[in-house]
Amino acid sequence: MRIAVSVDMEGASQLRSVREISGCLPEYWQTGKPRLEDDVTAVCEGLLADGASELFVLDNHGGNTVNVSAEALPAGARLEAWRDFELRDHGFDATFQVGYHARGGVVGFLSHTYVPELRLRADGELISESHGRAWASGLPLLGIAGNDLHRQTLGSLSETPFLVTQRSIGRSGMSPIWDAPEEGHAALREFAERCLRDAASAPPVREPRDVKFEASMPNGSEVADQMLDAGWTRSGEVEYSAQLSTWLDARELLAAAMNAALVPFMPYWLGGFDSAEDAAAADQLRVEQLRVLFDAWADESQPQWYTEAADPLPRGFTERLAQA
Repeated sequence: MRIAVSVDMEGASQLRSVREISGCLPEYWQTGKPRLEDDVTAVCEGLLADGASELFVLDNHGGNTVNVSAEALPAGARLEAWRDFELRDHGFDATFQVGYHARGGVVGFLSHTYVPELRLRADGELISESHGRAWASGLPLLGIAGNDLHRQTLGSLSETPFLVTQRSIGRSGMSPIWDAPEEGHAALREFAERCLRDAASAPPVREPRDVKFEASMPNGSEVADQMLDAGWTRSGEVEYSAQLSTWLDARELLAAAMNAALVPFMPYWLGGFDSAEDAAAADQLRVEQLRVLFDAWADESQPQWYTEAADPLPRGFTERLAQA
């Protein structure tokens, strides 16, 4: 069986802090990236143990250019730059998700939907990245490993086998299910192996068809031209909608919504880094600004959906930045 392992980061089993998810911060290199790679390796080992013929790892976390190094993977697994929307063209049989977090508006560890402050619905259902990527692939989803509140808010994907790796303590903290990392990695291997063994009975992923796709963001009124040019229709002060024949039609619309929601954050973004040394050589004043932004974002409670304009930057960010 040819399987794509879709990797995100915030739901990794031993992750502890928002500072571990961005390549510009030292915590990412010291603990965040290694902890994610250990989870991915464990999942790949489990899938290979039960007979996966080929494994392709898709790095879907936006915190750095490369979040899983090729040398961290076991023999039989390799990195690929394909996106989930492209998998049906490459002869895959199924997908598996590891490191996944709850959608934006859920009071779960580092919850968000693709980017900070973006909210998405499909025919009225608030959706997560698990939904978007599973529907994009058009393939069976064998299992998901990640955050506890993600499992509780999966909605139409709730029958998918799920391994909880962490318990949320608000948005800014989590408690690992396993105190000993090796116990967590053993659980991930066993779960992945079991999911592949039970692949024939995996619940089908029902890709939406003839669906109303909606997006909202607090800066929606400021990016109207950007959204309308991409094919969205304005449905409220900060809300947009589009009618899709299949989920494949969502690809460009989703990219446009992500870019629009990111506009307020781009002045603080530093891009990706190839190593800890490269990150340490960056402008440390700007690194400190991003650290303050991440801390404020993790501490903030957020609404399930935006209906009116609001400050897209986290509450208290300006004051924290002045103090820093």
